[in-house]
Amino acid sequence: MKDILKFVIFIVYATTIFFLPNHIFILLCLVLNLFVIILARLSLKKAIINTFKIFPFILFTFIINIFLDSFINALWVGIKLIIVCNATFIYSQTTTVARTCKNS
Repeated sequence: MKDILKFVIFIVYATTIFFLPNHIFILLCLVLNLFVIILARLSLKKAIINTFKIFPFILFTFIINIFLDSFINALWVGIKLIIVCNATFIYSQTTTVARTCKNS
């Protein structure tokens, strides 16, 4: 049950990041992600490396958004994608498939 609750919280968190205004709330989400990494005793270096592995896709989305919208909005979308990808890394490191199947 705990893993299901964690999954629902992750989905709600990842979804609401894209609906938040482009201000201090997004930076608070970044700080929250860093706090959870420290709290869960995950490797910050591994989190950064994982984010840079998908950075080409984030950069591609950023470039497309520059053409479709303004530079500032494209930058905020890129930051939001980085935060969501980091949250996905945290979720994947704290939940395993075997543990989820065992709890079902």
